[in-house]
Amino acid sequence: MTDFLELKLTKSLEFRCDFKSDIYGIHGESIYFPGIRQSGIKVDTGAHGVLIPLRTLCWADAEIQQLVDDAVKYHRESLSVINGVESINTISNNQLRSETDSFIKSYKGMAISVLADKIEVGGLKFTDIPVRVTPYTTGNILLGMDVIKTMDSHIGTSRITGETTLLACPEEAISNDYLLALERHFGLITK
Repeated sequence: MTDFLELKLTKSLEFRCDFKSDIYGIHGESIYFPGIRQSGIKVDTGAHGVLIPLRTLCWADAEIQQLVDDAVKYHRESLSVINGVESINTISNNQLRSETDSFIKSYKGMAISVLADKIEVGGLKFTDIPVRVTPYTTGNILLGMDVIKTMDSHIGTSRITGETTLLACPEEAISNDYLLALERHFGLITK
């Protein structure tokens, strides 16, 4: 278990690392293999929050359907449409929430806001984290600004490797090891 992230920029110009989660009582994980682009979690400063396509985590159809059914029946306010680069949605969140149950359950551009019991990003553990899950899409798992902004983060060319490197640590958990890594990689000396 590490107390900070130390990530190198990939060939596709992304920062990625391993990801694990416990959501709705279901464990899922996505391991980062450098040779495979869509794996692990992608650090995305353009994303507001954590976004998790449940199919990327290999959730079973029955598990996904139970989550969708519960959201439609009990937590309609948690429903939203997917926005961003890959979005083709033409309806608003309010329009989606006012549709019939059958429409919502079949709407492929839906996201559901849930509270993750636990997420683990490259060894860092976060509990009771708000995330948006997509029941019908696959693709990147995104670590967004809601988590990144709570961390002390630095990106630069490492003096050790010569590669673009990201160092990030939860602000409440800054350790001597993290401060030493900042000094080794970037020459930053903090007191």
